[in-house]
Amino acid sequence: MSQAPVAALVVVLTLVAVLLTSGVAKLRDRRATRDAFTALRVPAIVPADVAAPALPWVEIAAAALLLVTPSGWLVPVAVVVLLLMLAYAALVARALTFDEPVTCSCFGTLGRHDVDTTTLARNVLLTALAAVVVWFALDGGSVPSALGALDVAGWWALAAAAAAATVAVLVVGAPASAGPTASADEDLLDYERQATPYGALTLHDGTTTSIAQLAAAQARLLVVLNPGCGPCVRTAEKLDDWAARLAPVVGVVAIYPDEASARAAGEHAYDLAAWEPELNVRRVFSVAAPAAVLLGADGYLAGGPVDGEDEVAAFVEDVFGVLTEQPSPAE
Repeated sequence: MSQAPVAALVVVLTLVAVLLTSGVAKLRDRRATRDAFTALRVPAIVPADVAAPALPWVEIAAAALLLVTPSGWLVPVAVVVLLLMLAYAALVARALTFDEPVTCSCFGTLGRHDVDTTTLARNVLLTALAAVVVWFALDGGSVPSALGALDVAGWWALAAAAAAATVAVLVVGAPASAGPTASADEDLLDYERQATPYGALTLHDGTTTSIAQLAAAQARLLVVLNPGCGPCVRTAEKLDDWAARLAPVVGVVAIYPDEASARAAGEHAYDLAAWEPELNVRRVFSVAAPAAVLLGADGYLAGGPVDGEDEVAAFVEDVFGVLTEQPSPAE
């Protein structure tokens, strides 16, 4: 591998870019990094409160060491990077066996957050690249020595590879334009109402109902949650307060993926909990947890759906704001 300096440099620099990007993104969103430990159910042998803050610095340090470590000393650095990539791949593979979908901010606020087979394929590929770097290091290679071995053609090839990677990031990773936005109060007031779709629920007392039947007697705020999800836990802790503030006009229902997680939820009153067969409610609204949707008592959606911790909290505040401007049923 050390006899092909351009190829070796492309592989090493790719890992450096990934580690550096990941580390900086994690530093920018420390809470999401801590939540990822919970979402991926990292074994307790790894102390999350210590490892989560340290992880971005480990990634940044690994990226720097891959760049500057001389020949002979690169082997232990490359082995550490390989072990890190193997751990990431193993955690993702295990997460795919969980009963409920998993979201994980593996790159902080960047990239895709749904853990799926694409996530696993990405981590397997990164593991393979890390293995190539170990081979490169065992062969006596290093970034400084590989750069020193480049001729003019090699520098042009390296520049072309960097340009191609930059174009790929700009094209594939460019965020979609959000377009013009309106205030949330205006969104609720100008909401294009649709009939409440079918969705089945089992309530805390064992009663099975549809979400349309549930909202027939009282408007309902459905809050979709997952167990072991940091943003979901923090959202669940607010439900008792939301239920008190929205009563008696709107009832709050916390929807979990199964009976066990609904019965185990201790962040809010037990009578708020319900569970959905085969994730049908979140599928019909195409949302990931945490999410919320407001059902009107007239058989139509009154707001949402929205997903994301901050988005759900803002949505509930907007619903409360609209309700306080309306006369109460007793007036």
